[in-house]
Amino acid sequence: MKLALLLPGFLDSPDYLHMLTFEKGLERMGYVVERLDPCNLWKTKDTNNYTITNFIKQIKDRVDYYKKQNPEEIVLIGHSMGGFTAIVAGSKIEEVTKIVTLCPPPDRNHSVHKWGENGVRISKRDLPDKPNEFVEFAIPYSHVKDVLQYSAVEEAKKIHKPLMIFIALNDTVVLPVDTERIVKVANNPYVVRQPNMGHDFRFLKKECDIVFDEIKKFLER
Repeated sequence: MKLALLLPGFLDSPDYLHMLTFEKGLERMGYVVERLDPCNLWKTKDTNNYTITNFIKQIKDRVDYYKKQNPEEIVLIGHSMGGFTAIVAGSKIEEVTKIVTLCPPPDRNHSVHKWGENGVRISKRDLPDKPNEFVEFAIPYSHVKDVLQYSAVEEAKKIHKPLMIFIALNDTVVLPVDTERIVKVANNPYVVRQPNMGHDFRFLKKECDIVFDEIKKFLER
């Protein structure tokens, strides 16, 4: 069997359109697919355990669960912070065979200021089935303190597995020039530079399909 684990971005739901689109496409390709809810954030709304370290442990737990089925392929596919985590986890978890990272930041240093003086960052996300309604998350400083120990640039240097790096050239959230820092140090990455697309392609089915087509090309190489 072939396994694909889908990793959403910062505070993003595993039920967003891009995750559902990728899941359906991968299942058509014969993959067993899991859309992970990082640290069970959307299930519990508990932000206290929402860290990259715990997300990596969650990924490792799922990999270990499937090991008894002797998967011939284990691919991590992540967007934004999920893409960042795919690189870090893919570097550290031996069983991962391929990594797909979409609009990944090289690190999270730029976001430290968003926690402000009281050490809590308030952010909201649209509900997957009700885009005009929102859920609010209060993220403690422990999240950013944890993430600062990780670097996608440093981990990419160590990776000798097939690695796809997707850059949306109109991205204003994770600037293309920043993602190119990962490309620069990666070992023979498969790079897609997509014009006329921004960071939040998840809102448009047409753009989700474009991204998946690129993922499919990479996985079928």
